[in-house]
Amino acid sequence: MVKGRFISLLAIMAALMAMPAAADGLELAARYESGLFDVDGGVMEIVDYAPVQKKAYSVNGKTGMLAIISYDGTDKLKAEDYDVRGAVEKADPSFSYGDMTSVAVSPDSSRLAVALQAKAYDERGRAAVFAINDDGSLSLRVIAVTGVQPDMIVFADNNTILTADEGEPRMGYQAEDPKGSATVVDLSVPSSMIITFDRFNWNRSDLVDDGIIIRKGSMPSTDFEPEYIAVSGDRAYITLQENNAIAILDIPGRRFVSIQSAGFEDYEKIPVDLDKKDKAYSPALYEGVMGIRMPDSIAAFTSGGETFLITANEGDSREWGNHVNEVEVNFGDGESSPRGNMAAESGISGKVVFFDADSYDGLDDETDYIFGGRSATLYKVDGDTISEMATTSSDFESITAESLPEYFNASNDNAVMDDRSGKKGPEPESVTVGEADGRTLAFVALERTGGIMEYDVTDPYAPAFLSYTNTRDFTSTVEGSEIYEDGELDKWVTGGDVAPEGLAFISREESPSGLPLLLVASEVSGTVAAFIVE
Repeated sequence: MVKGRFISLLAIMAALMAMPAAADGLELAARYESGLFDVDGGVMEIVDYAPVQKKAYSVNGKTGMLAIISYDGTDKLKAEDYDVRGAVEKADPSFSYGDMTSVAVSPDSSRLAVALQAKAYDERGRAAVFAINDDGSLSLRVIAVTGVQPDMIVFADNNTILTADEGEPRMGYQAEDPKGSATVVDLSVPSSMIITFDRFNWNRSDLVDDGIIIRKGSMPSTDFEPEYIAVSGDRAYITLQENNAIAILDIPGRRFVSIQSAGFEDYEKIPVDLDKKDKAYSPALYEGVMGIRMPDSIAAFTSGGETFLITANEGDSREWGNHVNEVEVNFGDGESSPRGNMAAESGISGKVVFFDADSYDGLDDETDYIFGGRSATLYKVDGDTISEMATTSSDFESITAESLPEYFNASNDNAVMDDRSGKKGPEPESVTVGEADGRTLAFVALERTGGIMEYDVTDPYAPAFLSYTNTRDFTSTVEGSEIYEDGELDKWVTGGDVAPEGLAFISREESPSGLPLLLVASEVSGTVAAFIVE
């Protein structure tokens, strides 16, 4: 199939009339409120679900606790906190505990695993594995060594755990840059193996030629920073966000088999809103400007015996020590883009943040780049390679502009319209896939504007937009918020669900309510919401 866009709702309305009835949106069923919030995020982050015990588990980055969440059919989710740190430090006093970053439940609900980073930025982390008791409580069983800074954890099967180990140079590039890696934990032994990218150092130039972005003067083994994992069969697909790439891991073989580019959004063909000062949705085309997708989350599903991937193309910059790869251009002050493709007369009146392409290999010398794709992308897997099938293109911006015109491209720490237009827009953060009533559905969370995009990917050759649901309250403020002269809010916190970070789908068969549910953990509002998927 020729790659293209996800099909918009208007374009396929006639076709959908002949299909089984689809929902107008997700319906909020219940919500857990931690009582904590942080405009910088980091409260309720990642969530997963144990269908046998009918319990959800979510990482609270503010307290360091793991919330064990129950759903009794009311509009309130209830939770008890479990002290992971206390259990781990008692069992392994030699480990200098830093923080908990991710949680995963085994397919059979017998085990739960959490990813733990060490206190020192360059020390190896841990995967702590617990037995899930009949009542949902936890009993520590195994502590396995991982690579440096495990940021995401997932079960490949009931006995195999994978972690994505970022290895960020948090003390700056003048200090050690730890190696990025993936760790495979075999619980049947138990044992763990840390798999690095050393074998790709010898063909760095080939990777660069294929559009893999690598910092000048560095090697893949240290520059690659694994972010998120999706598993299908005996393969794992791991995003390397800052490198705009997807690594394919052969799980039984314990080796990376290839590194694939995630591609770009071409803003010469795709309209994008880059002007944060005009206070309007004003998409335009820009010759010689591209968005580096830089996917964060990734999900995998199969259809007709083929494997497909979906990425949430957030974008991410690097700010370590004296190295910052952002270039801020104020067109209102008469500045031009780094490569000169956008002059002061471009019509933009505000600031735009560009990628510092001069400090990296793998990019075109004459193109200007911005962070993120403001999109989701569908890929098809063919052995050790992937091919792009479709992209949501500009849909996230156009749909949110129509749905929330007063808060288009607002950030998650203010309610200012257009605030994020010059920098990553709505920021697609996470993605998951589930099956409901014979349909395969994909859900994409938008970190900044908020809300969930829902797509039908039952036929991956013709994906279709279904709905956009946003349960954020843009009007709630707290003491200490500042009001600009024009009435706009500076700092605030809302009711509802702000900055969705983690998603977990629950099928009808496994749901505590008998209805398919989507769990959404939001890191600013400190909430976990359960939505009915019909």
